[in-house]
Amino acid sequence: MKKFFKKHFYNFKESSGLYIKKIPWILGKNAFLCILVFILIDILIGGLLFYKYVLLIDAQEPEISSVYSKFQENIYRSVAEEWQNRENIFKNLLSLDKNYTDPFK
Repeated sequence: MKKFFKKHFYNFKESSGLYIKKIPWILGKNAFLCILVFILIDILIGGLLFYKYVLLIDAQEPEISSVYSKFQENIYRSVAEEWQNRENIFKNLLSLDKNYTDPFK
């Protein structure tokens, strides 16, 4: 019984390998038809994407959000102070005039 399944599976692998090897030859013999089919598929996909992302968006009205955000000045000031502190630290590091010897001489 085991030999039957092994033999059957081996025949399946062998026959599927033969069909896979024939695909490029079939495409090569019918190259013009294959190119036309691929162009048609490309046009269909492009048309669907255009319809979805351009035409449907124009037809729909945008939703107006009723939630308004308020400018929080205290957070803005804390961020501005942090930027100023970092800029001062960077300027202090640049202002230190250190002379390094050239290790390649």
